[in-house]
Amino acid sequence: MFRNFTHPETGWLFGLGPTQLAIVIAASFPIWISLSNQRWAAVGIFTLIWGLVVVLTVVPLGGRSSTGWMIAAAAFAIASLSGWSVFTSRAERGRLRDLDDLDMPGVLAPIEIVEGPPAGVEQRRMAVIKNTAARTWAITARIQHFGTAMADESELARYASALTDLVDVAAQGEMVEEIHLMVRATPDDCAERELWLRNHITDTAPDTAAATNIELLRWGQAGTRTESFLTIVVPEARLAREAKHLGGHLAGRMNTLITVATEIGTVLTGAMGATDVAWLTSPELAAVVRTGFAPGDRAGLIHAHHQHQLDNTVVTDVPWALAGPTHTTSAVRHYTHDAWHTITTTLKLPEKGTTMGALGSVLVPSQAMERRSVTVVFPIERQSSADRKASQAEFTTSLGQELRDRLGVRTGIKDRRNKDKIDQVETQLALGATLTHPYVVCSTTVPQSAPINEFGRRLDAAIRQAGFAPQRLDMSQDCAFVTANIPLGISLSRKGLL
Repeated sequence: MFRNFTHPETGWLFGLGPTQLAIVIAASFPIWISLSNQRWAAVGIFTLIWGLVVVLTVVPLGGRSSTGWMIAAAAFAIASLSGWSVFTSRAERGRLRDLDDLDMPGVLAPIEIVEGPPAGVEQRRMAVIKNTAARTWAITARIQHFGTAMADESELARYASALTDLVDVAAQGEMVEEIHLMVRATPDDCAERELWLRNHITDTAPDTAAATNIELLRWGQAGTRTESFLTIVVPEARLAREAKHLGGHLAGRMNTLITVATEIGTVLTGAMGATDVAWLTSPELAAVVRTGFAPGDRAGLIHAHHQHQLDNTVVTDVPWALAGPTHTTSAVRHYTHDAWHTITTTLKLPEKGTTMGALGSVLVPSQAMERRSVTVVFPIERQSSADRKASQAEFTTSLGQELRDRLGVRTGIKDRRNKDKIDQVETQLALGATLTHPYVVCSTTVPQSAPINEFGRRLDAAIRQAGFAPQRLDMSQDCAFVTANIPLGISLSRKGLL
């Protein structure tokens, strides 16, 4: 359960930031000039204009101010008219040359994959994700966990405490900037079961029995297969500083990331209850990215791995040049990629908090063709930045309280509760706790033959039933899809993405 939830950005005065304050104050200058000249008609006109400017600047609509909506709409229109919002892969255009070169749309275009040195007993070469645009490095692990569906209250409390420990451990070395926890839930394609039936039905069995069993298996998809991933994002500035002590240059960065992965893996297999943590290699990560864009390709990959055991000439790996989509289109309220389209929504976290496992119902697909994904991102503040933000929030709250007392305005319960939360946050920071402002992104993916708006409505209904308020990420569906479904460390909290 999370408590003491506060907004990541606190305004300087009455919740207004410096830019908003400057606009509001500058817009009031004509009023004062007209008052000094005693031009009362102009005072009335400029007052109406000032009120309109305040509404457009201050009042939020769907998570953005009116000005923000106009800027976003203009940028989206320009991108649509110029064709920037449409992606066509090199393979579709017949220009594919090197299978190792990544060919990704949008925010994934600057991504590079670097293979780390062999590590561990199995000498696995961990795939390192380098984002040249954001100047970050990331690593991704596949997690095996029993989940929270059958856990009691004491076990859920232990998981919540372990999640706090995970964030604290990641923040101790001041290396990790973000932690992404992603769960993708897809109706089971029964690929493994079908292979088992084909291999274990005896030759003496009638051919109709084998065909009937396999056909019934395909029509009886009642289960849901879940995949859990954890991605750690480290900025280049912090990584380069630490890499000087562990070999320097690329080798030092790889050694530092391996050290961070070992620390995080220990927490995951401990109190978090993960039964296995496997840091993905480059071929494994490419397959995960491919199934993120095209959920239906998983069965083909499973059959290829089975055929490889019989014939080693069968190719099982997905080349990075083909791991992405061949064609994508970003609409206002959904994202189209190959033969699929996706709607992505964020959640408004409740002030009263929530319990561990509350998002479990959101992951349940409504039909066999649908995939649901939930990603929880924990941006970690550095201790100095956290102390500064806590002091700013305390100053703003105290100033507002003093103004209300001078004006004789009654202090409401909500204001008093917010003051108590800020005091508790300051106390916890003084004791060495970590400041993080998590956010959640959920998505639904269906084939293009399905009505995407209907499945988006079902996703919103599932979010409301779980006790949260949904908010569609309009005009940002491409970046939101990547954050919710592709474990490559792309974040919405980084400036310039939303």
